[in-house]
This record gives sequence, structure tokens and C-alpha cells, in this order.
Amino acid sequence: MKKMLELGLAGLWMLAGTAGAESDGSAGLDVAALSSYVWRGQTLNDKMVVQPSLTASKGGFALNAWANYNADGAYEGEFSEVDLTASYSKTLGPVALGAGIVQYTFPNQTLAVEDGEDVAYPGTVEVYASAGLPDVPLAPTLTVYRDVDEIDGTYGMLAVGHSFELTEKAALALSASLGAGDADYNAGYFGVDDAALNDLTVGAALPIAVLENLTVKPAISYVYLPDSDVRDAAEAVYGEDDAVVGSLTASYAF
Repeated sequence: MKKMLELGLAGLWMLAGTAGAESDGSAGLDVAALSSYVWRGQTLNDKMVVQPSLTASKGGFALNAWANYNADGAYEGEFSEVDLTASYSKTLGPVALGAGIVQYTFPNQTLAVEDGEDVAYPGTVEVYASAGLPDVPLAPTLTVYRDVDEIDGTYGMLAVGHSFELTEKAALALSASLGAGDADYNAGYFGVDDAALNDLTVGAALPIAVLENLTVKPAISYVYLPDSDVRDAAEAVYGEDDAVVGSLTASYAF
């Protein structure tokens, strides 16, 4: 696993350097500070976290390295998660298509097994495909993720959004998404052996262009768990059900 991370990060940095030198390539660094870490309805840390992300792309191909650093709460002062993503996107007529693979790793987390021993928290792998209509109202996008490793389940998300230009350098971006998991997915993450609508998220963001290559984005989102069984399981497993998350993200393109 460590070797895979090293190779993935090395490849990302190589592609980032190439992207910066080529006219059809791009690279960007995002650093986000959030009031809590909520993923697909699961509150993984209800304290402040910092999430850096580095992306490099060229010719429709992209590599991304993302991490979660716990500034407070469980695993304080450590990176609790590092994810590597390879993806490809292409537009065919009015439809934006995408596909990729995500390696999830949890370098500093442990899991208690039956004999009381703590073992390294297992990573997992997802593949995904997406289709969107960026030029129609609300730009709907459907993404389906399939875990092909630890969970062996499927999660789908329908997302919509719209942006309103406020000034030459600022806009108001509104978004909403609805996620659902099959019985295997929900059994793995919530202990609920049924398919369900897992999480409804609505959000608002205010991206502000500070410099030519630097954008700062304050945002807030509300996560609601519409299924009662998933809600009860989320509170029992993760200590929270619904959540409000505030964030501030700095994005630099180079």
C-alpha cells in the first residue's frame, strides 16, 4: 500500500509538471478547512479538518491526490485518509462523460478485531462512471460508484447546481445532491441490510477571484439523512445523523 501511494504521488507530480508546460494541460492545488468531515452522510470527524487536494490533467486524463488531516478530534494531528484517483472525461455533444478509479487508504486509522487487537484500517477501491448535461438548466449529473474491494456495493448520486454572477470576481453557487446505496453498500457502512436513499445535501458557496490564479471560496452545506434506518445507524455508528458543515477553500491554478 505504501508503495502504491508513493508511485501514485510520484506520477501525479510528474503529470503536474507536464501539464504546466503544455498548452492542453492544467494543474491545481486546493486547500480546504472544514468544520467537520462528512462523507455520504457519514460524520467521520465532527471537529475541524483540513483537506488538501492536488490535481493534474492533460488530454482528458487526470490524476488527483486528496487527504484528510484531523486538526482536532479523533486522530488529532494526523492524516486519517489519503485517496488517489485516476480519471478520464470527454464531452460528446451535449453530454459530459467521465469514468475513473479511486484508491482509498487510511494510513493512521486502526480497527479493533474480535480478540481485542487493533489492526490497520483496511483500504478499498471504487470505480465510477458519470454522465451530465452541463448546458441545460441546473446541469444535472448522475454518478454511479461501485466498490470492488472491501464493501462490494454500489452508491449513486444525482447532483444539480447553478451559479449566479454577483460581480466580475464573485459568484453565488447553489448546489444539491441526492445519494442512494444498495443493500451491500449500506450493510458495509451503516450495518443496514437494505437499499435506501442515504443522504440529501444542499449547499451554497461564494467563490471569489482574489488573484488571476487564486480563488477563495467560503461555503456552507446541510446534510440530511432521509431514511429512518440509515439515520438511526448513522447516529449509532458515527455519533451524528444530520450535519451542517462550513468550509473555506483556497484554490491555486498553475
